[in-house]
Amino acid sequence: MNQWILNAKLVCLALFFVASLAIVGYEWRYVWPVKNCEEHGAWWDSRDRQCLTPMPIWRITNRQLPSPPKAPAAAKP
Repeated sequence: MNQWILNAKLVCLALFFVASLAIVGYEWRYVWPVKNCEEHGAWWDSRDRQCLTPMPIWRITNRQLPSPPKAPAAAKP
């Protein structure tokens, strides 16, 4: 009976370690790259598993950025 309890404890411990390794492996493979990519301000493509930098539309259309409106000069007393 004692041998059966020892074996059951070892099996439970082995299952715990396997589950823990599976969770860490999943985090390492799927979650951490997404977080790292989004921290740098890029976009994550889950289909191709790539971290991509967004391209502004003005670069594609070759237009210049609109200049901000100038504030009126303050009148001197």
